[in-house]
Amino acid sequence: MLEKYKQAVTVCSRCGMCIVGENGYICPVQQHSGGFDPSVARGRNQIARAILEGRLKYSDELMESTFTCLGCDNCHEQCGRVDPRTGEKLIDEGKITRALRVDLVKAGYGPPEPLKAVDANMEKVHNPFGEPEGRRSAWAAGLNLPVQGDTVYFAGCYAAYRNPKIARATVAVLQKGGVNVAYLGENEWCCGVPELWDGNAPLSEEVIQHNVEALKAAGAKRVVTSCAGCFHALKSDYPEIIGKLPFEVVHSSEVIADLIASGKITLDTEVATTFTYHDPCHLGRYEKVYEPPRAILKSIKGAKFVEMPRNKNNAWCCGGGSVVAVAFPDLARDIADDRVQEAKGTEAEAIVSACPLCENGLTQSARKAKMEVYDLSVVVANAMGMHV
Repeated sequence: MLEKYKQAVTVCSRCGMCIVGENGYICPVQQHSGGFDPSVARGRNQIARAILEGRLKYSDELMESTFTCLGCDNCHEQCGRVDPRTGEKLIDEGKITRALRVDLVKAGYGPPEPLKAVDANMEKVHNPFGEPEGRRSAWAAGLNLPVQGDTVYFAGCYAAYRNPKIARATVAVLQKGGVNVAYLGENEWCCGVPELWDGNAPLSEEVIQHNVEALKAAGAKRVVTSCAGCFHALKSDYPEIIGKLPFEVVHSSEVIADLIASGKITLDTEVATTFTYHDPCHLGRYEKVYEPPRAILKSIKGAKFVEMPRNKNNAWCCGGGSVVAVAFPDLARDIADDRVQEAKGTEAEAIVSACPLCENGLTQSARKAKMEVYDLSVVVANAMGMHV
């Protein structure tokens, strides 16, 4: 798989823009790994080039450094190597890392043991946690959601199994805005993000094919998800792997912002809290959805909104991306601590994000800092007087 990026890795100039920029560190892993090049984009680009040229072989050591990448995409955001004719970036560091992981796994190196357990769970019960398939739709009990419709809500594994309040809040807000929501129930499988990033290409393709067929059978014209990882996978990864999709993919923040702007919902219950917003990497840098969540927070009666110094395209990662939280939990926690301390410095009382994985990753660090972490959909539901 790495062969397709041969041209890209040869244009890396090792300039260092993927490590430190005008606003400080670019790569969270580099800051917490001693600063060695194998842990950052320019180092992996050189490793990939050496492998393609036959000067380096795959190894356990290479596997470990490659699997510490968060896939946060800030290296790609800051990279200055562009085509002067089109302005397009010449190096896609995230895709190179994913290709390295696929080829490492094919060569018998990896993934790390915790990720093998995730894949085993996916093969058996189609979620990374190993939870019974029958529990996936437990959050929707009593909602009487149809299994077919023009708009299908894709809950994702974190909302379905770990924080069902997110799924219930999202559906309640959409319904209040006049959106008729359908749900696949147990026919929804994990979006495949763990396998897209842990090198198990065959399993990721199986999951993708299943979900696309299930959504087509449900009659979906629009798929709404409140998970940034699911959103990016469905919107961008799926078409790259299996071709154009027969439905639109949108994030719940985009839909909710439109409902507010059109007057279909109003946030008229006072919430006297100072919020700051954490940009999920898959929603922000990958898909450029920056303004809808901010517009929503600024619409809440009685609330105050403050920005963290690193925001939007320069936002710091929560530490949990690309299955790093599973394989290297201590590293993920250190990076989450950084982000929470940055939020604390704004004097905000609560951090809001628009991704269940980010909320999960930041919550433990936030407890130590005596801060709250909320999902955007839950905040909206509360601001509408609905306590889900």
